[in-house]
Amino acid sequence: MLGLVLALLAAAPAERWSLYGGETVAPGVDVFGGEIGWPSTSLGWTHGLTDTTDAGVRLDVLYALETTTETHFGLALRVPVRAIAVRTGSVSLLVRGDPGFKVYPGNGTPWGLAVPLGAAVGFAVRPELRLALGVDVPITFFFSPTAQMVIGTEFGFGLDWYVDPRMLVGFNTRIGPVFSTDANGSRLGLVTQIGIGYRM
Repeated sequence: MLGLVLALLAAAPAERWSLYGGETVAPGVDVFGGEIGWPSTSLGWTHGLTDTTDAGVRLDVLYALETTTETHFGLALRVPVRAIAVRTGSVSLLVRGDPGFKVYPGNGTPWGLAVPLGAAVGFAVRPELRLALGVDVPITFFFSPTAQMVIGTEFGFGLDWYVDPRMLVGFNTRIGPVFSTDANGSRLGLVTQIGIGYRM
């Protein structure tokens, strides 16, 4: 029993940080991460600003139009900003915004500004495992070829498994309706990604 406790303590991250588990990066710490799946492949950097906030930059190679199942190549550059609204022991409420720019070459080349919002309740199941239940509201304002707004409401969960104190492997999924002012009805929005993070 003592051996199991020592092994769990050894696996526990030295500092709070996560990709999907509802925690921010510790102040002054840098994390490099990447994710692959639907609707994009992403690479990014996150810097801890305070004990409850972090910010970074991410480049996305998009495979789908606004997280829907409608395939379309695109590129996006965003500046994720995250903050802990409430932290109590091993439970935290994280809020985030990912403002940025998107472009989908071809077929009229839609481009616009994205201001997606999200929130997640994260909790430590074990020292090496964090889970989070979350909701995302993707919002994009397109200016070409026609002006339109795309908005959705997607629910799901994420998890981070700490391979060691400096590296984690994560999984994130969201699903829900996506609406456009340029179309009738809704489309299925889907996010399913595997991520890897490395803390410097």
